[in-house]
Amino acid sequence: MRFPGLPVLVALSLGPGVGPPTPRPERMASEPAPGADQPGRQGSAAAGAIELARLGEFLDWAHPAGDGCGSPADLAIVETWDGGVRASYRIVCGPSIRALEGVFQVREQVRDKERVWQVSGGFEADAPRIDAALGPPRATPGGAVSGAAGPGRSAPPPAGLAPPPANTGALPPDSPLRFVAPPEATIETPPEFPEEAGRARLIGEAHVELLVQISPEGAPLRARPLRGPDPDLGMRRAAIDAVLRWRFEPALLRGSPLTYYRPVELTFGGLPPESRDWVHRALFHVEAIVSDDEMVVQEALRRVKAGEPFGSVAAQAIGTGPERGGDWGFVSAAAFPAAVRKALHEARVDGLAGPVAAEGRYYLLLKRGELYYAFDPRPGGGMPYDILHRRNAPEGETLKQAVEGDIADYLAESRRQAYLNEAARTMGIKQVETENGQLEIRTDVLDEDETRILGQVVEATVRSHQEFWGPLVTLRPFSQKVQVYAWARKADHDRMHRLWLASGGKAASGETRPAASAGGTPSGSEVWSFTGEYIPASRILSVPCERMSGHLPVPIVIHEAIHMLDYERTYGPGDQPSKWFEEGLATYFGFSQIGSRLNIEAGDIRRSGTIQAGTVRVQFDPRTPLREYIKRIEGGEPVPLRTLLTSKAGDPLWSGDRAVLAYGASWTLVHFLIHGAKGAHRPAFEEYARAEAQGKGGYDTFVRLFGPDLVPLEEQWHEYEDDL
Repeated sequence: MRFPGLPVLVALSLGPGVGPPTPRPERMASEPAPGADQPGRQGSAAAGAIELARLGEFLDWAHPAGDGCGSPADLAIVETWDGGVRASYRIVCGPSIRALEGVFQVREQVRDKERVWQVSGGFEADAPRIDAALGPPRATPGGAVSGAAGPGRSAPPPAGLAPPPANTGALPPDSPLRFVAPPEATIETPPEFPEEAGRARLIGEAHVELLVQISPEGAPLRARPLRGPDPDLGMRRAAIDAVLRWRFEPALLRGSPLTYYRPVELTFGGLPPESRDWVHRALFHVEAIVSDDEMVVQEALRRVKAGEPFGSVAAQAIGTGPERGGDWGFVSAAAFPAAVRKALHEARVDGLAGPVAAEGRYYLLLKRGELYYAFDPRPGGGMPYDILHRRNAPEGETLKQAVEGDIADYLAESRRQAYLNEAARTMGIKQVETENGQLEIRTDVLDEDETRILGQVVEATVRSHQEFWGPLVTLRPFSQKVQVYAWARKADHDRMHRLWLASGGKAASGETRPAASAGGTPSGSEVWSFTGEYIPASRILSVPCERMSGHLPVPIVIHEAIHMLDYERTYGPGDQPSKWFEEGLATYFGFSQIGSRLNIEAGDIRRSGTIQAGTVRVQFDPRTPLREYIKRIEGGEPVPLRTLLTSKAGDPLWSGDRAVLAYGASWTLVHFLIHGAKGAHRPAFEEYARAEAQGKGGYDTFVRLFGPDLVPLEEQWHEYEDDL
């Protein structure tokens, strides 16, 4: 069978027992060595100590001592032929003695200039049954057994015994093994790639050949390697684990089942040799405990080792940092600091990684699953990828989205660097760089005070985002610093966005991802006409300040920061949320009141706000965009609920002048579902938000949570808009 997916350099290696163990004299029955007058005939003494030792080691494996039974004893090779032996032995179980005979296929190989002899197939049963079917071992005049009927002749088959059709011609004509067909597999379980092999960046195929002991009922009892790859990388163990879950049709001797030793080969198929230049990536499913306090993580480790569930410990671990752990799902290895990435790479699935100190935080992680893959990054290659190894990984479309989302993140890195380089050239000597936590702020227009306020506004957005999403989902950590650009000229902002798209700003599927953008219409009020954007996978948040007379456009910064936080910390890899939900939630926060301490008073739109930036006072009224939206729908029809829920980026509702309606309706719907009807709809909305975070939102999910008849809800929503 083939099991594709793992790139492995193939080399052959023998399994256990390649070195000669010390012979055990009590199990060897000696017979006279053949004389010069007995050419071509061998008895047990002529077989040699090495063969007896090997056969004894094999029978110890096939019949392990235990449950009152001893190891096989009184072993004697009673007949040989080209490539095979017949042996007799006894097994003592308490007061009973079982006399057995085995007919075994054997082979010799030269490895490291030494001769290696091993059993590679065969069957066994009680000695009387073997004698009745095959006849007694053929004796020579000198009393030894014979390996042939004579030079160039084969022995006639026992009376009434003929080879099964499937076995005809498969073995030498004098081999008794030809009278029993190997058992056929009826259930085959493919092997799982071992973690060690999945991490290897190797090319080609690996073959593992096993010898499987199959009971008279067709059940595999045990298996041992005959040949395997070198280095092994855990593939022999994986092959054994898989084949022990197989089922077989039993082997038959004269119509009755018996124990059979069948060789089985499994193939781990891998990447072709031409893929040596492919990029290798990894995703890990982790539950995490993260704190900036080492004692918090050490106490969590103590509790986990004491037997408490990791999830409950993670939920109670308290630290002052924004990440307190939990189930992060599948996260790209590139999202972690190098020390954490190394610990996860080395940890076993369902095993702990850490505690690890990295970048001022302490991590303790439970590795729930892993996914290793490789893809071709060359232009025009169509981005083909191969899954190298996975354990406890998603399937089907979810797997595809996870991989393609990670590929998009990887490809964005080069485009991101090109953006940073061109942005630096465009801003020139006016560019001012400031670091603020997870942000790197670059501007050619804001002064020091406004730049500081920009960082504080984004920090306030992080807090509000955490307050909303924290009870609903586990937020991931930032993978890397986010670049924030505040432009003096909208033309520069627009040109840089076009540069991103022209440099290949596309998802792995080949479709351009829509920019998460506020505004976008050439007409209407000033509030709706200037734009900002956060492009998923770019980690670049960009806002133009021209329409605010060169000052910070606070609502747009918050709007785009919510997009950034959703894609960086909330949505799963490759997930695309519903357009109305994505924009409605960002606008909900973006046009909320800002408090005197730069805190976002989510949903409050009753008062205007003033931001003091040095000597500059920046004032905005969150009701201004609402007035624009209400003015547009007065005298006309409000946006139908179903139309909004099913709309997508690029639809007429989100294009041109109608975008005011789309943004306004999305905003008021989110506001209504959170605050309307005295909060009656908020639990259902939070459940819907959780579904969006898992890539399971959409119209059907909305109907399931809010009821099949949306007409009353739609009427309440539009009445709520009038009262806002």
